[in-house]
Amino acid sequence: MLEYHNILVGLDGSELADKALKQAIEVAKRNHAKLFIAQIIPDEVSVSTSITYPSSSLEAERKSTKLYLEEKAKEAKDQGVADVQTIFKVGSPRRELAITIPQEADIDLTIVGVSGKGAIERLLIGSVAQFISIHSTTNVLLVK
Repeated sequence: MLEYHNILVGLDGSELADKALKQAIEVAKRNHAKLFIAQIIPDEVSVSTSITYPSSSLEAERKSTKLYLEEKAKEAKDQGVADVQTIFKVGSPRRELAITIPQEADIDLTIVGVSGKGAIERLLIGSVAQFISIHSTTNVLLVK
């Protein structure tokens, strides 16, 4: 039977992300694995063609995200996952979750919710989950 040692779950604050976290906690407990809980704020959020967000807004977003990750890490530990690490980055959620973090942390399973975006956005650019399922070097569990 395949055992996982380093599991990555990508969160975005959505209901599907919460379901993905629940799955990740269960898989991590069964495998006695280290759980990496990540949230990536898209770098395109900080700059748009018409406005640039003030640094105070970006700092508030960072603080809010770090608190959210700490809360989710506590939830995982309270449910029996011994080794939990949070990862917060600003960048491309697709590349970070599919390529960069798995390489940096020796991830062998990535778990993500299927979609937190609207149908039109998915149609135009594809979903983060779809990108991860195609480009990840790890096994991928997509949660619906």
